Amino acid sequence: MNKASRDFLYSLIDYEKVSGYDYDLDAYKEFLTAFGSPQKHLKNVILIGGTKGKGSTAAILSSALQGSGYRVGLFTSPHLEEMNERIKIDGRSINDADFDRQLRRIMPVVKKSKGARSFFETLTTVAYLHFLEKKIDFTLLEVGLGGRLDATNAANPRVSVITRIGYDHTNLLGTRLEQITREKAGIIRKGGTLITIIQRPTAARVLRNAARSKKSKMVLAHEQHEINTLELSIDGSKIRVSGKLGYFDLFLPLVGSHQIENASLSLATLYELQTHGLPLHIDGLRNGIAKTCLHGRFEVVRKKPLTIFDCAHNEDSFKALEQNLIAFSIKDFCLVFGTNRDKDYKYCVRRIFPKAREVILVKADNPRALEPAEILPHAAKYQKNITVGASVKEALKVLAKHQRKPKPIIITGSFYLWQEDWKTWSLC
Repeated sequence: MNKASRDFLYSLIDYEKVSGYDYDLDAYKEFLTAFGSPQKHLKNVILIGGTKGKGSTAAILSSALQGSGYRVGLFTSPHLEEMNERIKIDGRSINDADFDRQLRRIMPVVKKSKGARSFFETLTTVAYLHFLEKKIDFTLLEVGLGGRLDATNAANPRVSVITRIGYDHTNLLGTRLEQITREKAGIIRKGGTLITIIQRPTAARVLRNAARSKKSKMVLAHEQHEINTLELSIDGSKIRVSGKLGYFDLFLPLVGSHQIENASLSLATLYELQTHGLPLHIDGLRNGIAKTCLHGRFEVVRKKPLTIFDCAHNEDSFKALEQNLIAFSIKDFCLVFGTNRDKDYKYCVRRIFPKAREVILVKADNPRALEPAEILPHAAKYQKNITVGASVKEALKVLAKHQRKPKPIIITGSFYLWQEDWKTWSLC
């Protein structure tokens, strides 16, 4: 991406990094008319909302559809290294030339519009234009924040998918689960199809009422397929599927039992697409899912010493991290932790900190990052061997120097703890 494009994007308000939530979906739709309302012309849109598992579900679906011979556009957030990775076709990030060209179309309209568009809305617009131009068969859109007012909700989904709903962005979406779920339910379409899982009772009630009021079909993934785990390892899971799509085994390279829930959502979505008359090939789906690659989700970034990065940043994702530590017998580990001030990290402090051999607190690379000194007084109640580090890299250097026999290292608390030089360590 050239400097002009980068400077333009960074000049826009970024709600991933600053507090506030000033979205106006109607105004954004009006903005899109300047480009011929590309969101209205995209093929087979699947909109994926929820709190936990959105990215994983989107990645599994994308790989499955590619395996079945379809051309798939995937829009996700946030990125770990380069902004380009948010916009992919068949697993390949948009190249700089296409990115710059689309931004050059958008810049003048942003500058003359009445209300300045945000960083996320602009990237969403790039995705819409890019996917339409490249004539993809499926458009997978991961909701950025909430759902009802999100820029991705300007599109017309064939299927709406809602993953596990929990407490996140409570300063923006509301402190009660009912409020949060209402925002998530905003992606359900009148007369459409909602695919979800067994939710907490409050969330389930809100989704059920929203689907009923919109005369939308509500499908629970577990009712479509029974999934049994044959083998759970740090490289992924071998699972057996029986249900609407048939009876078959497959390998899911995303690690942890919680990922099987995301696979269940994906399979239910694939079956729904099949009922709409779209041909799917089971062998292709199986081969595609086996190639799913998603960085930052309990990812082994180095084997010696075992170093795992997990982007967990709310209670549900910390619970999944804890389950993985137990399932894979990872004990006597060192924990590097940093988070943002709007995240609920209490579960991690109470349940995971005490299990660690030592904890090093660092500051995430984000304007909303919480200072380690603010975490320290509370965390010290649960872990005595706790220090503050200058950065993730410095924390790893300290651990390397102090340990005669290397111990496993877990790095967690925020997407923004990811290090770009891990690229050479990645296993996929």
